[in-house]
Amino acid sequence: MRYILPFVFVVGLVMCLPTTTVAQISFGVGGENVESESSMIPFKIELKGVINAPRKDGSLGIVTLEISPYHETYNFDVTTAKALDDMRITSYSILQKYRDGKRNISLIGPKHMLSKVGQATPGSPLTITGFLRQRSGTLQLIRVEAPVADSGEKTPAEQSAAE
Repeated sequence: MRYILPFVFVVGLVMCLPTTTVAQISFGVGGENVESESSMIPFKIELKGVINAPRKDGSLGIVTLEISPYHETYNFDVTTAKALDDMRITSYSILQKYRDGKRNISLIGPKHMLSKVGQATPGSPLTITGFLRQRSGTLQLIRVEAPVADSGEKTPAEQSAAE
């Protein structure tokens, strides 16, 4: 009897673990859509538009881009918004909580990318690519394309290549 009791305990524990594990996984993931407002899962998006310019016809709306380290905000007239990894996600579901000043999109990422947004001349077109987290409203920048003025400034990659 002394040897059977630990065996029964271990067998009971093993039988309960799969049930607990499945419950935790289904609760944690829960079939949540990445574009839902409460989603913590980032998804890759591309925003095209014009920075600090009045709204134009054909626009999807104006969103406010916030760069917290610089304490700056910028109006961004979005002309195209698309999810790059999931074409089922519409531009409406990407922008619905950010359009027309409802909530800011907080830009985070490397300083040279944040500077590209901050130093863009008003009315210039920008293409911003990054990972959007709907719940926190943050956009982790992975690429910013803007018309380049010949200012003699170089990105960190260009500086290291020149040395």
